[in-house]
Amino acid sequence: MGESENGLKRQIGLFGAVAILVGAVIGSGIFMTPGTVAASAKSFGPFMVAWILAGASGILCSLVYAELSPAMPKAGGPYVYITEAFGNGFGFVYGWSMTIGNYIPLVAMLATGFASNLAKLIPGITPVGIKMVASAVIIALMILNIRGTKLGSTIANIFTVGKLLALLLVIIGGFFFISPENFTSVTTSSQTAEWNGVLSAAFPAFLAFGGYYQLAYMSADIKDPKKTLPKAMIIGMIIVIAVNILISVVCVGTVGFAQLAGSETPVIDAGTAIFGPVGTIIVAIGASVSIFGALNGGIMSYPRVSYSMSQNGLMFKSFGRLHNRYNTPYIPTLFICLTALIFVWTGSFGTLLGINVFAGRILECIVCLSLLVLRKKKPDMSRPLKMPGYPVTTVLAIAVTFIICMTCSGLQMIKSIGLMATSIPAYFIFRAMDKKKD
Repeated sequence: MGESENGLKRQIGLFGAVAILVGAVIGSGIFMTPGTVAASAKSFGPFMVAWILAGASGILCSLVYAELSPAMPKAGGPYVYITEAFGNGFGFVYGWSMTIGNYIPLVAMLATGFASNLAKLIPGITPVGIKMVASAVIIALMILNIRGTKLGSTIANIFTVGKLLALLLVIIGGFFFISPENFTSVTTSSQTAEWNGVLSAAFPAFLAFGGYYQLAYMSADIKDPKKTLPKAMIIGMIIVIAVNILISVVCVGTVGFAQLAGSETPVIDAGTAIFGPVGTIIVAIGASVSIFGALNGGIMSYPRVSYSMSQNGLMFKSFGRLHNRYNTPYIPTLFICLTALIFVWTGSFGTLLGINVFAGRILECIVCLSLLVLRKKKPDMSRPLKMPGYPVTTVLAIAVTFIICMTCSGLQMIKSIGLMATSIPAYFIFRAMDKKKD
């Protein structure tokens, strides 16, 4: 079976790795974002270009991971790359910002999204009931993933297949109901004005392409990572981009651009237009399955960052322990999941999630920069796969991602930067604590 250098067992093969990536990326985003993207784009041309730009950013960034993950197949993924490139301080900023400000509210958001979709299938669930269901699913997945990575991977496989079947049903059915007249503008504004909205429309589209980095967090759990990780990254992102673009076309073609723009349930609207009331049920089930799979992938992968940080003396020592029986990082898993329950019940996670979309993508730019640095710093490091078109493609990944990020509001930028800045005092506190132990 094999064991990585930090004690985690290598139990996940190629299919499981692809399932984790697809399950992480195709979560709640594709079920919610087409309407928001359409509202910003104003017409079908800019709408499709926005999806292509967001997808291009995603696949370029994922190719950075495809080089770095097998070269440094350690738990923690990008935290490890940034630490190797820029030092412990920068690595800590990444790990702290993502764990405290992104992962925890994201777990809460996905759990609540799952419970909300389930409520459409089971009438009578109250708002309090939704919170109870969300809490129960977090606790259940927490226990399952503590009991073993292989079990969590098996769940990812099952739910990834399930969600893809639901989305494929909408895609295939949709092409029989597409109406050409639906591919029209929302407004009669000038063509120049419409095309000016491409970049701002690409920003919410990011939500449907994020999460591919979760596979890198699982590097120490992957069998033969030098061969498996690059293949899984490329295959997984091709599947994701194809599904997202096809679903977006079907949504426009069946619902109509004007009705789609601003819709909070665009794929459910498409399912209803294609199959009638039965379509609502089919897509609601698909959304629930999809979000559940993404939630499972997050609970399985996020604790690996804190685990890796602890081994470097930059997080509580207990976060670096593995379960005596199940060999999983159970303390950070408990921490992330139990803290997420607070966000479920306070409802404040939505605001934090919105703020940290900007932070998350900016941090991806730093990951891409680490590849440029490591090529110079460690030229002899074994690289099973080198990023095609380097350095042009790496610079392009940074440029496209950064430019799209600059379209978000100034207030959101300030709040995001402020949240990341809390990592600086935290870094010195953990350093002082580590020195006292010595």
